[in-house]
Amino acid sequence: MREIDVLFVDDDGDFLRSLVRALSPLLTPYSLHGVGSATQAIHVSTECRPLVSVLDLCIDERRGVDSGYELLSSLRSLNSSQRILVLTGHGSTACGIRAMELGASSFIDKTATPEHLAALIKDAVAQARLRREYEALRRDHDRGSEWFFTGASVAHTRLIDELDFAATTSQPVLLIGETGTGKSVCARMIHNRSARASKNFVHYHPNFGGGDLVQSELFGHVRGAYTGASESRDGLVSQADGGSLFVDELDEVPIETQVRLLDLLQEYRVRPVGSDRFVSVNCRFMAATNRPLEEALASGKIRRDLYHRISHCLIRVPPLRDRRDDIAAMAKHFLSRVARRESIHVFEFSDQALVLCEEHSWPGNVRELQAAVETAAFRAAHKGRAIIQRDDLSLGEKMSMSDGEPHLGAFHERLEAFKRRLVEEALHSCSGNQVRAAKLLGVDRGTIRRLSAEGAIAFPKSP
Repeated sequence: MREIDVLFVDDDGDFLRSLVRALSPLLTPYSLHGVGSATQAIHVSTECRPLVSVLDLCIDERRGVDSGYELLSSLRSLNSSQRILVLTGHGSTACGIRAMELGASSFIDKTATPEHLAALIKDAVAQARLRREYEALRRDHDRGSEWFFTGASVAHTRLIDELDFAATTSQPVLLIGETGTGKSVCARMIHNRSARASKNFVHYHPNFGGGDLVQSELFGHVRGAYTGASESRDGLVSQADGGSLFVDELDEVPIETQVRLLDLLQEYRVRPVGSDRFVSVNCRFMAATNRPLEEALASGKIRRDLYHRISHCLIRVPPLRDRRDDIAAMAKHFLSRVARRESIHVFEFSDQALVLCEEHSWPGNVRELQAAVETAAFRAAHKGRAIIQRDDLSLGEKMSMSDGEPHLGAFHERLEAFKRRLVEEALHSCSGNQVRAAKLLGVDRGTIRRLSAEGAIAFPKSP
């Protein structure tokens, strides 16, 4: 079936034909098509992806306006970029509000003149085209992220196979790997290759704060839920409805929030902070951690019941040192990108520079490689070179290894030490008052109690 720009849906065949006939000269050169049932509308929308659909709200006389609402929802889920205009004789304000809530961009009475309707359709076509251009640019940007996986090593091939498989399922995904290996890019690639690609991909990284803050960010809150909540707000989970939610650094999510994530995974629902009602949500859940799993589970950083719920699709993202055969190709890609972006005339590496890249341990993984290549390109350009030489690369000392493996817990140990120091300083300045210290830090008291229970902080002695 040929592509169409505007789809008209009305069970009144005479009205439909006269409407299309009246609008055709006003909507040149758009292609117009009319159908008389919801089944035909869904088929045409699937095959032709119209920019605009104009619907009769009462498409089935037996079911009344509910039939129009149902079709409206179906068309929105099939093609989120299209604009939908509701053209109906049921012109009540309540019907209009309901249609707008379901995604209609306009609600017009059937008595509207052809000129008025044509103007609205032209505006809707322009908006739909802009939306599709944006989505195409976003897909191109996401595809551009595949430089993370340039190469042909065994580790690379295995990873791509696992991502492709994960994209065919709706299971939760747990990504494991060191800092800088590209776990967030993997999550986005799974989303982009899945049936949810047209919906939102929401990336959440928990902040240093208590459970109330994290729960509000994820699940939303109602007005008055806590001091400062002057209005209700949807959480990130709601924004991911129909799409994917990716929680980075799952081990940093407070335990009480992990309990509520179980409800999302098992019952597909969440309860905003301060509300006594659940909200249904259908989103795919993905998470990542760079902390060794056994350590995270043993320390209680990740609940075991949550782990068992999300570990059915477990993907290990390999460190760069396990992909040495890919390093040269990735370095060349980074160089090409920075040269194009910054308009610098540096185009390749010397053989000695590539050997140095391949021998380096890359404790910061892909992220470190990108930074090193970009810095080397600027240095070479400053010296008037078109080729990156060995001395342009500043890679520092190799990371110390033990049995060929880096100390993965170092980052988390330093982070925990920093948290402890902040809390101890706040307690000292507040004479040991936990409530005042929590307020000073902008966290809830539970964070301080947790660190205290773990024996991680020393409370100042009373004078």
